[in-house]
Amino acid sequence: MLMKLSKLIPLAGLLTACSTSPILTITNPGEQPLQDMSVTVPRTTITNKLPKLSNSQLILAITDTGDTIPCQFDDMNGDEEWDEMVLLMNLPAKANTHVQLKAIDENQRPKFPTRTNYRFGSQQPPYRDIVGEKRLKSNDSPTISEIYQMEGPAWENDLVGFRNYYDARNGIDIFGKKTNEMALDSAGIRTQNYHEMDNWGMDILKVANSLGAGAIAIATGDTMYRVGPCLEGDVNLITQGPVRTILEFTFKGIPTADSITYDVRHRISIYAGEHFYRSQTWLLNPRGNEKIVTGIVHKHDLALMSDEHGLYKIFGTHGAQAYKGENLGLGLLTPKASFNKNYTSRMTGDGITETYLVEINTTNNNPAEHYFFSGWSYQDEQFNNPEYFMTQMKAAANKLSTIITVQ
Repeated sequence: MLMKLSKLIPLAGLLTACSTSPILTITNPGEQPLQDMSVTVPRTTITNKLPKLSNSQLILAITDTGDTIPCQFDDMNGDEEWDEMVLLMNLPAKANTHVQLKAIDENQRPKFPTRTNYRFGSQQPPYRDIVGEKRLKSNDSPTISEIYQMEGPAWENDLVGFRNYYDARNGIDIFGKKTNEMALDSAGIRTQNYHEMDNWGMDILKVANSLGAGAIAIATGDTMYRVGPCLEGDVNLITQGPVRTILEFTFKGIPTADSITYDVRHRISIYAGEHFYRSQTWLLNPRGNEKIVTGIVHKHDLALMSDEHGLYKIFGTHGAQAYKGENLGLGLLTPKASFNKNYTSRMTGDGITETYLVEINTTNNNPAEHYFFSGWSYQDEQFNNPEYFMTQMKAAANKLSTIITVQ
């Protein structure tokens, strides 16, 4: 959503100053226009344009028509200074978009609509924010439900929400949303029951012993180990804002049958206007033959659809698999360059079950990447149609495949 500059910052002469401001040229080389496209601009690119920018200043990004572009400023390395400016833009196909840059002070920062959110809170009054607590070693819902709201950290945008079971299960579940407003701050506390339909939506997935909505495991040969049981695990919020929210899980000492242990870093990002979250997984101490495994819960008799588009392999299921039997499309995208294979877990027994699995190559320096997509028919009735679901997955793959340049 663009906002008129004159409504945001009533400073005399600012528009005149913008006419001589430095310009960013953002290029979409693709054949398709891109809606709600996030554009990440490193601070060094900004300071090359504005060498007198102080450490405390931010940037106003302005279109040729005087509208301000929603953006946020993220400290990605923890040094308490922003490293990246992230813009949220609609980019025409095969075209350049020019953005004027204006240095502003913190108190001049516009307030943009909130389109992403993170919540990790206590289940008990006064429902405090949870920071710095280690992952529980239990593996059942009743234990953790008394401690953490939604059983663990949750993240959402204006279209969909997700949550992580912050214990040894480490499953990922989905909240279907019927509103564009942020809803999860109050989910599951006081008298709210997210297993029943509310005005904003509800929990829509049954996970059990599957990988649910894109949880992770490690494969070594023919053996697979869930990333969840560990000596120590934690979660940190990296950034939260109108454009994106990023959180990161760490796991130390993941046990295996041969006494080898693994350490894993799992970063999750959710951006405004997307039906999916983004996942990057680093295996920090590989032995050389491991793969990262993720998957889609397979509790219903639904065939796995597969396709590819642009740089991505696409997998998905569609049908009456939501919590109350309504139609839900579940999808997984992963880069073709790192895809290894896909297969199906056993349906019963110990360990990971009832999951369509995708195996991804990884190295210490290059994370395994995947993107988990959810299309709920109560959020958009067009998701009743499996062809529409696959079309939207291909549109996501096209968006992810398009290399935007910034000069």
